[in-house]
Amino acid sequence: MSWFGVASYAVAGGVSAAVTAMLVAGHPGGRSATWITAACAVAAIWGFGNSTLLMLGGPFAGFVALDVLHGTVWAASILSWVAPAPARRRSKTLLVASSLLFGTWSIVAAVAETGTAGLPRLGALYPVISSQSIFLPLLGINLIGLLGIEQVFRNAREEQRNGLRFLCLAVGGIFVLNVFVYSQASLVGRLIPFAWQGRGFLNAAFAVLVLLGLKRLSEWERELFVSRQVAFYTASLVAVGTYLLLMGAAGYVIRAVGGQWGVALQLIFFVAALAILVYALFASNIRARAKVFLVKHFYRNKYDYRQEWLRLTSALSRTGDTKLLAASGLEGVAGILGSRHGSLWIVGEDGRYEQVAWLDESDRTDAIYDPIHPIVVFLTTRGWVIDSEEYRLEPDRYGNAFGDPADGLLPRDTIIVPLDCQGRLQGFIVLSKPPEVDALNFEDHDILKTAGRQVAVVLAQALAQEQLTATRQFEAVNKLVTFLMHDLKNVVAQQELVVANAQRFGHRKEFVDDAMTTIRAGVERMRRVLDQLRDAAQSEPSRSRCDASKIIMEVRSRCADREPVPDVKMPEGSLWVNIDREKLASVLTHVIRNAQDATPADGRISIDVENDEGQVWIAVRDTGNGMDAAFVRDRLFRPFVSTKGAKGMGIGAYQVRETVRAVGGDVEVESEVGRGTTFRIRLPAGTPRAAETDLPAAARGVAAQQGATTRHR
Repeated sequence: MSWFGVASYAVAGGVSAAVTAMLVAGHPGGRSATWITAACAVAAIWGFGNSTLLMLGGPFAGFVALDVLHGTVWAASILSWVAPAPARRRSKTLLVASSLLFGTWSIVAAVAETGTAGLPRLGALYPVISSQSIFLPLLGINLIGLLGIEQVFRNAREEQRNGLRFLCLAVGGIFVLNVFVYSQASLVGRLIPFAWQGRGFLNAAFAVLVLLGLKRLSEWERELFVSRQVAFYTASLVAVGTYLLLMGAAGYVIRAVGGQWGVALQLIFFVAALAILVYALFASNIRARAKVFLVKHFYRNKYDYRQEWLRLTSALSRTGDTKLLAASGLEGVAGILGSRHGSLWIVGEDGRYEQVAWLDESDRTDAIYDPIHPIVVFLTTRGWVIDSEEYRLEPDRYGNAFGDPADGLLPRDTIIVPLDCQGRLQGFIVLSKPPEVDALNFEDHDILKTAGRQVAVVLAQALAQEQLTATRQFEAVNKLVTFLMHDLKNVVAQQELVVANAQRFGHRKEFVDDAMTTIRAGVERMRRVLDQLRDAAQSEPSRSRCDASKIIMEVRSRCADREPVPDVKMPEGSLWVNIDREKLASVLTHVIRNAQDATPADGRISIDVENDEGQVWIAVRDTGNGMDAAFVRDRLFRPFVSTKGAKGMGIGAYQVRETVRAVGGDVEVESEVGRGTTFRIRLPAGTPRAAETDLPAAARGVAAQQGATTRHR
């Protein structure tokens, strides 16, 4: 009795029995599925039967009968997958009948060759058979099986071949192994002991491949579930068994040809082989690669990539501005994991990342990420999808980029997806991790990163389109300025002509009348020019200082020609700010004029000034029509967007904010439809030059007197 053979066939029987149980539990129904399940069950009987006969020293005819049953059922099962057709049906019937004929022939030959007085025992394990009549029919059965596999794969449609490929390789491996064993036996007239005993381990490996191959077929996809952990450890055990089998065969050859050094060489070989096996079992990188290989090549993808791609593309195809596209992209990426909460952040002109879209109102925040924030730095340099739970368990994998997990720099149960466009971090998406989602694997990371890149490309195109549109609009303004300068040139030429003729004809009444008409036409023409320009042309803001209190009173006096006249409330003394006086006057004039346009004559406009820790706040409040929050957030400060229709050019508010930001300040707006608007202008406080310290009081008094006089007109 050979314990190697007993163990080999016992492993084959156990693995085949386990595979059969899984197939019965997930049976989808149908003739082909039934045949495959039956073949796996016969493989279990074959393995346990051979192991039992070896232990009990059973008759040789019993081994032959088990091999006939094993080969015939596998051949019939693979032929059941051939597409039904009259010609093919006849071919299948002929092949199955041939298998049965070969099997009967082989069994009868085995009984005949061992005599009729009783079946002899396997004393030396394998007797020398004087005739090949036993092995040739067994060889024929397995050749029929290989022919059936060729028929199945060749007649399958292109979309079916991906699923059938691994199944055909697994079953084909069984037939090829038997062809090798029985072809050698037919040539030499006896079985090769080591090959015949060791085929049980290889049949166990093929049984696992059959299971994984069936998992790739559409009819088994939902019904059959194979845990990746179970498949990995089963495949590992089978791989170890196959490795030991091959090493044993190699050791046998080394001992046979090594002469007097054969035993020593065999010992050295086994020690080296065992060292390689131990290293492979405990090397984490090899284990990780093996898992990835197993999942990628023996399992269907976790995601339906076609469906995910179509859904994301449909979401990003919605027309609208950048914010609408950002919201659509966020919904598309969140749908991959089924996240119900999340937000999308885009880099601004100042390099900081601001939130522009959110799934739920509770996700909205005013937080801003600077370029040096650890999350931004990590996404920029590494481009990974960040899993907060993975970081909590294995911070070393991320290089401890976010410090101690207990510090909470990464929100718990979140996934952060980079929006990378051509190596530039366009933004990122923060998603809540649903409770039903397990730890992310390579497939989750790949699809999230790919979806993030797609969203980043679309957003980058939208932003570029907006910038291009604004540039074209500014080009149109430049062209308009060119035409208007031509008009101004004509006006100047007319005025020069009047001046030149004044000395000669100034005493004539007709000349004076014509001159006044020319001047009046020029004034009207220049007024129209000024109305059209609306301060569209802006020079670089000056870095000089001015007294804000004086400028406020001057602008208030200038705007007192229209109702309602602004009321001013500000502290005593000077309020020096770091901005050019003309620019500040232009900013305040625009804001106050807009307030007057939006406020009825019986309404109220107030100017409140505060000096707060190096910052001067100027608040212009009105009780006018007001604006809705969406307009203030998305359109108020966009160039060429106006609430005045054709009368406004839509660059005033944009120019106000850019002018103030250029000196280190900012503009905040609060508005409510029907209740009014508040413009809060923040300017950096400055210090006066020595020669200016005594000027503001007198100037302020004169300005206040002028304002009061203007209001009483």
